[in-house]
Amino acid sequence: MPVLERVLTTNSPAARVSVLPGDGTDVSYSFVFVTFGTGAIVVDAIESVVRSMDASAATYEIVVVDNPHPEAPGTSRRELALSTRGVRVLVATHNLGFAGGCELGALHARGRYLVFLNPDVVVPDGWLEPLVSSVDAGASIAAPMLVHPGGRVQEVGARLDAGGGTHPWLDPAAVASGAAVPDYASAACWVMARDEHERLGGFDAGYFPAFYEDVDLALRAGASGGRIEIVSDVAVTHHRGSGSRRSNGPPDTSDQRDRLLATHPSIRWTRERRSSTNDW
Repeated sequence: MPVLERVLTTNSPAARVSVLPGDGTDVSYSFVFVTFGTGAIVVDAIESVVRSMDASAATYEIVVVDNPHPEAPGTSRRELALSTRGVRVLVATHNLGFAGGCELGALHARGRYLVFLNPDVVVPDGWLEPLVSSVDAGASIAAPMLVHPGGRVQEVGARLDAGGGTHPWLDPAAVASGAAVPDYASAACWVMARDEHERLGGFDAGYFPAFYEDVDLALRAGASGGRIEIVSDVAVTHHRGSGSRRSNGPPDTSDQRDRLLATHPSIRWTRERRSSTNDW
């Protein structure tokens, strides 16, 4: 079977949508990617998903939401070569941000499980089943350990301080034993049951264009009786910051952090204020 096929877009009122013909069967997994001036790196991500699913009998689809970028008009649409198994491309009429893009993808997705993936991740064989098992056992959100290219740990979930600062846990053994308790995990790779995603209301598009939307959703899950679980024996490679074009320098996330603190005021008095990056 050929791995890649160019997908052409057509017009629709809300977004230009390209859909490969489907057979009408139920879909187990919907892999949702959001791109923003993203180049060919998303092809590596999609290929890794396809390879990891080749031995599986489960049905799946890949949904790509392409947010327009002012400095790279049409780049993603020209460069995206997408896998041949049930891909849909939703070309947004304006930039919806990460959260809004995820929600547009979820709206069009058909899977019983929603798998949110950054376009700069590479997943290994056997990565999905442990995350799905975690969700089936009651987790609202299941996430893997993220590693840098080469294998160095990037995060095993993360914690918040009283000012809304985020600090990654770096010791998978500490997280697995419960000695380190993550408040959230990066949504670079999340698995959720569709029903739970809908119960929680999904990502808040007010965290525009990105950052802290994953923190917010994880905290809402916990506040409503759910939980996020880090499956620390699954490692997914994350080429951090390579999934979208950004201006030079670190992004200003103060508005998003202020929104988080206003939405979850208990953060200020339930967590210590920390300046160190990690204790583990």
